Amino acid sequence: MASVLAALALASDSDRPYVSYSRSRDFYAAQGRYEGTDYTYSSVLQTVNELGRLGLIEEIRSKPGAHLTHGMQSRMRASNRLVEILAGQPIEYLGSRCPLVLKGEDGSRIDYEDTSETRRLTREIGNLNRFMNSFSVDVSASASPDNWERTAHHVRARKVKDGVETWACARITPKVDVYRVFSRGGFRQGGRIYGGFWEGLPKDRRLDLLINGEVVIEEDFASLHPRLLYAMRGERMPAGFDCYALPHYQRWVGKLALNVAINAATLNAAAGALIEKARQKKADGSPVWPYGWTETRRIIDKVIAHNPAIAGYIGSDAGVSLMAIDARMALEVLKACEKAELPALPVHDSFLAPEGRQAELKGIMNDVLEGTLDRISPATLRGSRKDSIGETTQMIRYREPGVGEPVETPIAELEVAPSAEPLLSSPEPVVSPSGTGARFRPFLGLLPPRPGSPRPRVDAPPPEPGALSPAPVEPPAPVAAVPVPAFLLAFRTPAAAEPVPPPDETPPVLAAPRTRSSLALLAPYLPPADVPSDLAPLRPAVTPPRPAPVSLAALDDGCPEEAPEVPLPPVGRVGLLGRLAAQARALRDPAGLAAGDARMAELRVLASRQRARAHAP
Repeated sequence: MASVLAALALASDSDRPYVSYSRSRDFYAAQGRYEGTDYTYSSVLQTVNELGRLGLIEEIRSKPGAHLTHGMQSRMRASNRLVEILAGQPIEYLGSRCPLVLKGEDGSRIDYEDTSETRRLTREIGNLNRFMNSFSVDVSASASPDNWERTAHHVRARKVKDGVETWACARITPKVDVYRVFSRGGFRQGGRIYGGFWEGLPKDRRLDLLINGEVVIEEDFASLHPRLLYAMRGERMPAGFDCYALPHYQRWVGKLALNVAINAATLNAAAGALIEKARQKKADGSPVWPYGWTETRRIIDKVIAHNPAIAGYIGSDAGVSLMAIDARMALEVLKACEKAELPALPVHDSFLAPEGRQAELKGIMNDVLEGTLDRISPATLRGSRKDSIGETTQMIRYREPGVGEPVETPIAELEVAPSAEPLLSSPEPVVSPSGTGARFRPFLGLLPPRPGSPRPRVDAPPPEPGALSPAPVEPPAPVAAVPVPAFLLAFRTPAAAEPVPPPDETPPVLAAPRTRSSLALLAPYLPPADVPSDLAPLRPAVTPPRPAPVSLAALDDGCPEEAPEVPLPPVGRVGLLGRLAAQARALRDPAGLAAGDARMAELRVLASRQRARAHAP
């Protein structure tokens, strides 16, 4: 219970008052190596239940497996009463029980067997801790009190970026006790150094620190990961070349896009990771990534074009292996600093050192960089890959630039592109080889006859054109490939163009139409007129065979001539087709617009005949 109370006391003193814990037995199976017997399934849950019964904690429980969806385990924080009870109580720092942390594919800590390699790594990190405990690290007395705050167990450092103020909280421990974190279930990936309180401070505030009473400076490896990838291709990044600088974009855009794409397994995954950052907000409320999918993919393509030598490493999941290389470089820099009696603190790929020895630090870092670039070059690795850096480098795959991956465009941003290639009928859309969009060859036929109009009669082609067919009906010309809205799919009936009778011809006598099905059956396929229709998957169709001529002459239904007149249908039916034409215009569909206008012309002719017959003496 004492360890749980200490964790609650430390959390209540920080800017993160909640303490996360698990209620699953499986979680504690591998924790013995890292936490000893202080945190076991029984001890933690018994303590939580007892503190909850006494009303000393506020608890939020997560359902089993919920941390896999929202990333949060069950958590608790000390109540105000418990904070008052623990105030002023001494807390003993026991240090890290295990200087090597191994994580699995899902990021959880896993157990491992002790081998000669793990013992060597443990001795290495132990020597590093002894070196960093040999000099003092303090906050300068001249640092502005407006930038620093001190609590019982923490220091808080002020950061101002883009005019927005935030604070970072770091716990000061009695001694330096860093550790290494490896990934993917092995000791060849990851391995960066963590645990120093200075790592969580803003960069400006780190410059307020003192090492052995001397003001510090910070030096880093510029563009380290891209530089390593260039070396793996047998090239060196040209002097003065900025791999992040893209035309017409700010530098931070290219930097974020390249670094994310190097860490992503595919280019689509890189775009997705950047889009995910669009949901994250900066301190001023603006999105971290302000671009949509299409522009994001365009930026990634520009990053690749700007760095053609390493194009195959972009979208190759190389980041975790590159971290192992820069972690190895950091250890070599610190070993060289220890040998030169130069106090230094690591911050991943940068280092803090006394200002008076800045040139010496830069020299050590440059020597380590040049040596690493030589070791990972193809000429060197071809001879031997038995060391850790060589094995890690071998794990980074290179995808040939000519072998691309299809672009998975979200449905909301699907761009339909016409295709000049013949397509076979298929119930599924055809994806172009380049993967840049779906390409369709839809066929648009004329609209079917409306209820109340004479049924069309299909006749064999006469030897001579009849009165109502002045010329043989030609098959429709191939229609340009255009997107077809969903509401037009119901009317995809191949039909030939119907000729309009000459104006001087005697209008045919129409028999009273029989009751026919209503257009109401089409209502499910028609969206409201003021709501734009979404693109629906279309079925490519081949050019239909030449249809037989269609006559608009009235069909002899066998009804007597003196049959009672049937009233004309409501005008609302005409409005229905008007809606179709209006929607076709709104969608800028030339083929749909032409078909709608042609049908409207036919309806006007038929309506005029109906009116003439109704008013005939």
